[in-house]
Amino acid sequence: MGLRVLHTPRSGARKRRVNGVSSGRGKMVNASETKKLPPGSDGLPLLGETLSFIQDVFGFIRKRRARYGPIFRTHILGKPTVFISGPQLAEKWLDPTLIERAGALPANVLALFGGDANIVPLLDGEAHRRRKQVLLSAFTREAIASYLPRLQRTIEDHLGGWVAAGEMAVTEDLKRLAVESICGTILGLDPGDELRELLDDYARVAAAFVGLPIDLPGTTYRAGLKARDRILAVLREQVRKHERQPGTDGLSRILAAASAAGEPFPIETAALEMHHFVLAGVIVFAELAAIVRELHDHTAVRGRVAAEVTAQAPAGPVTPGQLRQMPYLLQVVNEVKRTCPNVPMSFGRARAPIEMNGYVIPPGWLVMMAVVESNLNEVFADPSLFDPERFGPARAEQNRHPHAFMPQGAGEMSGHKCAGYDFSTVMMQLFAILLVRGHTWQLPRQDLGMRWNRIPPEYKSGLVVRARKIQPVAVSR
Repeated sequence: MGLRVLHTPRSGARKRRVNGVSSGRGKMVNASETKKLPPGSDGLPLLGETLSFIQDVFGFIRKRRARYGPIFRTHILGKPTVFISGPQLAEKWLDPTLIERAGALPANVLALFGGDANIVPLLDGEAHRRRKQVLLSAFTREAIASYLPRLQRTIEDHLGGWVAAGEMAVTEDLKRLAVESICGTILGLDPGDELRELLDDYARVAAAFVGLPIDLPGTTYRAGLKARDRILAVLREQVRKHERQPGTDGLSRILAAASAAGEPFPIETAALEMHHFVLAGVIVFAELAAIVRELHDHTAVRGRVAAEVTAQAPAGPVTPGQLRQMPYLLQVVNEVKRTCPNVPMSFGRARAPIEMNGYVIPPGWLVMMAVVESNLNEVFADPSLFDPERFGPARAEQNRHPHAFMPQGAGEMSGHKCAGYDFSTVMMQLFAILLVRGHTWQLPRQDLGMRWNRIPPEYKSGLVVRARKIQPVAVSR
């Protein structure tokens, strides 16, 4: 099946004029230029469309994409902004001569990341290449293999809690699982009061991302900033401990790689990167929740996963070799990544005038890649359908375009694709294996609608699960 145009802008869209549109660098776009701007709205004076945006980021993007097509403009968080989606437009999104990451985060968002733009997602060029190479030392094949035993113990402990409860809403527990997993393997933190306090503070930061960016006492945003300060204090101390006594966790590997490259990380840089890692890592809870839901709802898919697990990893510690022998499980994980809404967009800024689909994006404007909409593009057959077979060798729909599948960023791992991509894949595989081989579960009647005003969105019910332990099937070897 060839590529198809995702949406055609409404007739007359190119004739729309908006007087006095700021280019983002102080330049005003005159009336003759505005007809080349992507279709969309600038909203109210000063506020733009910020209120609609923060109330439901995912719905904001989805509705405007349906109305205008794969490229539209808006004005949010004080910035003129263009949203793009789909693999065709990703080509220019990945061009470093056109899109830069420096200066792309609105000030309120940057503050929650630590207030310093010296973190890998906001670097460009050689500085980004060197930083990314060091950070990837925590996610080599050998490093991830060394994390497996700890990940397995953590997941088994949480699943055991589900069984002991009999019936419980698991969303908050999956968040704890995500934070414990990333903090245990990367920071070497053991479960305890400090980790529980970190989890609570990361919840406050997450709430601040979608709250009004008003830094006043009593606001969600102020609570997020205070939580950020407490988090960074903990992370700075963890960096100091790792400098005094290195181990085999991810942070130890990163500090060693930075020193070996002749550019040792200052404590603040290391703490900020770890903060970014945990913020990115906690998002996997939504994909774990999706695994629970999809394997419950699709019994044939669950049966095939169970058959692979029984054949390859029926009991005991799960090894990297066993994971590689379960191709259908990987298809399921990829389909969960494709369909599960986790983050709404990736940030960039136009370095120069960019032409896309006949429109011009002025320099200095923010350019956002709509992640969820991009993965539900029409390169995939029936894109809204959950169908792991699309990733199988017979169809391999992800190969129809180099950027058809980009759940954690497009392009090469050395670029701006998420450093933890393989880590999250392995964690999702391991979670599915341990869930299927040792448990049966039901989702009792509940509201499985989504709370779209959260990032990632959450089930309104909290995802109530009724779990029971079963004896793994013994297989003679």
